[in-house]
Amino acid sequence: MITDLRVVEDPIRTNPNAGARATWTFKYLMENMAGENDPAEFTLRWLKHWEEDQVVNGQVSTARAAIREKVIEPWLEASGGVRLDLRLAPFKLLAIVNRLDLRMHNEDSVTTGGEGRFVFGVLNQDGTPLPPLAGPAPGGFTVIFEYELVADSMRDLEKWALTWHDLGRHQIGSQSYNRALERITRRFTDAGRAPDKVNGNSINKIRSNEFAIGSNWELREFVLDADTGLLTQNTVAITPDTILANGTTGLRDLINENEVSILEGTFILPTELFGSGSIVGPFLPSDFPDFEDRTFTVLPFFNPFVDIPWSAEGIANNEARHKFALNTCNGCHRSETDTAFLQIGFPPEHMLPASLGNEAQLAAFLTGGKAIDPVVPDTVRTFNDLERRSADLKELLNYLKREGSSHPPRKAHRPHFVH
Repeated sequence: MITDLRVVEDPIRTNPNAGARATWTFKYLMENMAGENDPAEFTLRWLKHWEEDQVVNGQVSTARAAIREKVIEPWLEASGGVRLDLRLAPFKLLAIVNRLDLRMHNEDSVTTGGEGRFVFGVLNQDGTPLPPLAGPAPGGFTVIFEYELVADSMRDLEKWALTWHDLGRHQIGSQSYNRALERITRRFTDAGRAPDKVNGNSINKIRSNEFAIGSNWELREFVLDADTGLLTQNTVAITPDTILANGTTGLRDLINENEVSILEGTFILPTELFGSGSIVGPFLPSDFPDFEDRTFTVLPFFNPFVDIPWSAEGIANNEARHKFALNTCNGCHRSETDTAFLQIGFPPEHMLPASLGNEAQLAAFLTGGKAIDPVVPDTVRTFNDLERRSADLKELLNYLKREGSSHPPRKAHRPHFVH
């Protein structure tokens, strides 16, 4: 998780006026993702998804029309009113992330090398973080660009692992470090790096996480459409619709009937259950058409708002409930990990619009902390996901050093956690 200001505020690579050298800017990433589409129109049409209800997987993702007032109109106005000037994109780089832990391989093949990610925070027109509608977080809107580390052989995977690991040979933020990191990132961000994917781009998806343009904290996902090459809203990963499913007998039966596979980390949520978005709360009883009939756990937040973890009366094993919830967007980003708003966000004390001033704020789930189970408060869990990812990479590197790369590891690797 690279958050050092000497990297994320590199004077050339994060300067949108530096042209083709500005390889870590929102502008550069969108231009390389757009394919044959005009990048400015490509970006505008993506933002317009929030202006109208979207039907995804037969479910409605409700419009959050404030996107126009808060993001689109100020950006268009600053651009001259006709088309978006991507040099003026109100997106501030917060982190560059190695997710080799999301790789997939078995004894016969390598499916993917995992992901490389860019995390941006959205800015107000004055260059400060766009605030949430409520709460103490300094910013209320982030987006994550999640790119595949394309690999179809053990040699490809070895190259990814060694090049990420070799960053440690350089002093972080030095010219040599940033050059080495740019060589890595351009392997997954540049056009043509994934010829078999839409627009020849490695992007898997863009995820948004915001409480700045609507009444609930919500997460969404977007993918490239194979027909148009444009970004289109997709279902959120392994997360049912909270309003439809939480606190129901259907949720109870789903967890009870799949208890063993959930605990083993092999459970696969049926795609027909994937939600069009993931609402994290805070909730009002009126958000649920049959609130009094639901059997979920209700946690007071501030009157009349409540938090509602994934739960239902009759779930036999709370650890299975927790592991199911942890793999959902809203479970990971809220009650299961005791995350107050964002896993990666603007620093509480910043110097914007000139500079972040401090590194991005990381949630304790990433850096190390405890969380009380929202349903069984006597259960306290400890998290440190960056430590887990580090151990996972060390395990892979130790295998490569010991065995070489002529064959995949004997033990299959399938990520049990995707967020």
